[in-house]
Amino acid sequence: MNMKKLITLIFVFFLVNNLQAQYRDGADFKLGLTAHPTIGWIRSDVNSINSDGVKLGFSYGVLGDFLFRESYAFSTALKLTTINGKTESTEGATTNKQTYKLQYIEIPAKLKLLTGDDKEVRFYGEFGLGNAFNVRAKADVKSNNSANTAEGLDIYKRTSFYRGSIIIGGGAEIATSGKTRILAGLTFDNGFTDIQKGDGALKSSYLGINLGVFF
Repeated sequence: MNMKKLITLIFVFFLVNNLQAQYRDGADFKLGLTAHPTIGWIRSDVNSINSDGVKLGFSYGVLGDFLFRESYAFSTALKLTTINGKTESTEGATTNKQTYKLQYIEIPAKLKLLTGDDKEVRFYGEFGLGNAFNVRAKADVKSNNSANTAEGLDIYKRTSFYRGSIIIGGGAEIATSGKTRILAGLTFDNGFTDIQKGDGALKSSYLGINLGVFF
């Protein structure tokens, strides 16, 4: 069994067991929506390829928090997330600047810690595993060699299907009316798997400026 399948199985096992325990204990469930920008970049372990700055992306989808204690929750989501980034590579006298446009379905598994629920504002911190599955991959290439220049190049077959990451973040939930709460915070999603197939190691990360609402 390869590492990709093993990580997926561990995540599914963890999710199912947590949901069963939460429903058995009569835990609360919060459902919400999110839509927010991401600031992405790509790190390189290849000598001839360097990171070339950040690029804006976007993320939106459904949030779910399963509270199994007053201040502890299992937090997950189903999001469509675009992680963009730029690299610069040199081959002899040729310099290529490549902009990656990678789109994933994200299903994170996080532990969320919250302050007491007797306040209109609850602060939180979270830590967990990011699980993302590639659904589209394109690239723009600018080069001093016109033969290498391309726009909207489909690179899906050259990219990895699974992207694993470590997530750390924090923010606040602000009560408005009834059970409705506005979510605002920051998330650092640090990728640790190669985004491309074959040799080399390019790893994508992003900073998410979280905005959402729980109902």
